[in-house]
Amino acid sequence: MLTAVENEPAIRRYQRQFVRGFRPMIDEVVPVALGHLGASIRAKVSWSEGLGIWFFSKKISEQRYWNAFGIGRPEAGSRVSITCEINFPFCGIDRRTGGAFAEDGAGRVFVVHRGKLGGGRKGVGKGLFENHYRGAWEWMDDGGEETPVAIIGVLRSPRFARQIAQFVRKIERIKERAATRSVQAEFSFDELALREELMGDPFDRKRDVGSDCDLGLIVRDLSDALKAQGLRTGNDGCRDLLAISRTGRIRAVFQVLSDMSLTCLHAAVTRLLLNGLTLPGNPILLLALPRAPEEDLRDKLRRLNINLLIYGWEEDRTVFPDLASCISRIET
Repeated sequence: MLTAVENEPAIRRYQRQFVRGFRPMIDEVVPVALGHLGASIRAKVSWSEGLGIWFFSKKISEQRYWNAFGIGRPEAGSRVSITCEINFPFCGIDRRTGGAFAEDGAGRVFVVHRGKLGGGRKGVGKGLFENHYRGAWEWMDDGGEETPVAIIGVLRSPRFARQIAQFVRKIERIKERAATRSVQAEFSFDELALREELMGDPFDRKRDVGSDCDLGLIVRDLSDALKAQGLRTGNDGCRDLLAISRTGRIRAVFQVLSDMSLTCLHAAVTRLLLNGLTLPGNPILLLALPRAPEEDLRDKLRRLNINLLIYGWEEDRTVFPDLASCISRIET
């Protein structure tokens, strides 16, 4: 279980680290009219082309740190709407504030969210978040009360800025789909696309939440690498990623793991087998892992016709050294 950080100096220090995590990614500062609580204020937001989001931070008297985010490059002087806020109380516990810093037993510091969504639209609120957000979840000691929270990112991770941007895009998509029917009924395989809000799992199993913050980043990087080779990709909420050959056939199903615990490996193999069986054309089954498993497990996976794709990290990006051989199998 995580523990919410209440100490004022610690929160102040973590807020500074939070802001610093974006500075290397900022391309320009844009003056705008920032929409907030039915009004607007003059603000200079920081835009990141690489992340695809803008960011604005301000201390609100002695109450809270206000961190607002939005999608897309804003035009100078325009009025922009806030996609989501990740705010932190100045000190102590404030459950009216969506964001919090939390620590685990190993001393890692996480940015978490209680699910409070604003925006003023009907149906947009905590219930929408709890029912539709997929990602890393954990229980948090919230000042003596146990609260389920979404883990947005690991504060000191080299991928922290990407983790935050991933969260912002997921909230944008959740809000967009607030009035729609089940996402499973909204598209067919002919309409496959990479849907970031479908990355990750509901809050139904235990695994390392730190590494789980990277799961969506790995899927996105793998999708980009496959598309750079001329392949189509998509996901549907059941399968982490599908690859479609140039002839239009579903040729590969990917299950991505960021946690190599035996429990997670067994769950991933089961999910990969079950979800692969429901597809036509006997697609290739691929398990993407951060390192190669022991030889006896590799033998078992080979007998199940499960192929391995080992990945690594270069700065904040996932790399797939053996992707070329994987693509040759997909294209056959």
